[in-house]
Amino acid sequence: MSSDRLREVERKLDRWRKQLANKEDILTTIAPEERARIKIQIADLKAEMQPFEEEYWQILAYESDAVAIPEPAPEVVVAEIVQKAEQLQTSQQYSDEVLEWLQKIYTEVSQPGTPAAAKLKGALSLVPPFVNLSYEAELDTESFLRTNFPTFNKWAKIIAKKS
Repeated sequence: MSSDRLREVERKLDRWRKQLANKEDILTTIAPEERARIKIQIADLKAEMQPFEEEYWQILAYESDAVAIPEPAPEVVVAEIVQKAEQLQTSQQYSDEVLEWLQKIYTEVSQPGTPAAAKLKGALSLVPPFVNLSYEAELDTESFLRTNFPTFNKWAKIIAKKS
């Protein structure tokens, strides 16, 4: 049931992301007097997407418990998260709330004695609150994860396909 819902939510999000990309492209070519209208449409699209983004990551975290993740993939992903989360925590480009979330992720994946696969599943369970936070901070969750944690993002997509 939840794997069907995951695919349905993913399809909806893909459509919204395409619409969003199209609207953002239009902003670069449209007359200045039309920009405000397009920006409102972008904000509306993001508001429609937010609950589905959150649901997507919640289902994915739940489904990840049933998926075996063979080594060494988890170790590579955890190493990326540790390195990038550490770098971003000292960055001035994100809000205190985003940095606090990064600290939680860093703490989760830095636990000694915990297998890398368990660390990944723990990190995945922390993403849904970040989605909500990212919308408040006007941060695009998908772009943030793709840019800063590309290996984690790819791993999450693999989990989604296996579910």
